[in-house]
Amino acid sequence: MPGRKWTVDEKMNIVLEGMVPGANISEVCRRHGVAQSLYYRWREAFLAGGRAGLQSGPSTREQELEKELQEARAKIGELTIQVDVLRKKSNWGRK
Repeated sequence: MPGRKWTVDEKMNIVLEGMVPGANISEVCRRHGVAQSLYYRWREAFLAGGRAGLQSGPSTREQELEKELQEARAKIGELTIQVDVLRKKSNWGRK
């Protein structure tokens, strides 16, 4: 018989309930029908995700945007060089 499927919100609420000061993990698990070993796996995953969110440094989205910015700057540089070459060839913009 397959086990119950828990939603992310249900897992999070159970983990947070168990993290309340003075909470009895055995009682929390019994009330929700969750094995203690499963509770502790959820808690570790929850805390690992929290640690990742608190790490300093750029997020994945920030890294993607920085890469796009570098590529755009490189393209602008290439186009600027091409414009300069064309100006020199055609004597464009003579004073």
